[in-house]
Amino acid sequence: MTKRVKVITDPEVIKVMLEDTRRKILQLLRNREMTISQLSEILGKMPQTIYHHIEKLKEAGLVEVKRTEMKGNLVEKYYGRTADVFYINLYMGDEELRYLARSRLKTKLDIFKKLGYKFDEEELLNVMDRILEKEHEVKVEISKEIENVEDSLKEFSNEDIIHAIEWLAMARLAQDEEYIELVKKLGQILKR
Repeated sequence: MTKRVKVITDPEVIKVMLEDTRRKILQLLRNREMTISQLSEILGKMPQTIYHHIEKLKEAGLVEVKRTEMKGNLVEKYYGRTADVFYINLYMGDEELRYLARSRLKTKLDIFKKLGYKFDEEELLNVMDRILEKEHEVKVEISKEIENVEDSLKEFSNEDIIHAIEWLAMARLAQDEEYIELVKKLGQILKR
């Protein structure tokens, strides 16, 4: 059965999710169940390659066989996600994931430079890194709360649930003095 929200805390599972082809497969399976041949055609990859990635996603508990259909003499398996929404935290302490999170921030610095902002890169990276770490912690905490009561939320859309998580995260972070100071510091650093 597909869950509404699934919190992913295992660094190894997060790494499985972040591989490019697997990420695309998860995106495609967000909207509907699909076969290996359908995924293969859309992604322009050999069925054997897609099968390999599906197996990795299955082992990680991210996809499962939803149904099977007979097509002539063949049994077609339709795969789907095990949750509508996956929440991950790149700040779980795994060095490789922390490096990935920080390198994604560096791209933002390049954009800020193109826009004419001047700043100390290391200082800004440290502030942004800590802000994101705190945001991830709170969103994972709220997601786990939702995961525990998801049966009572069936009447709400995934989009509504995601927005609720965002709003609750903002409310909790607004009560966190360190977070408020970090946001003020960010404003000072990126002041024109």
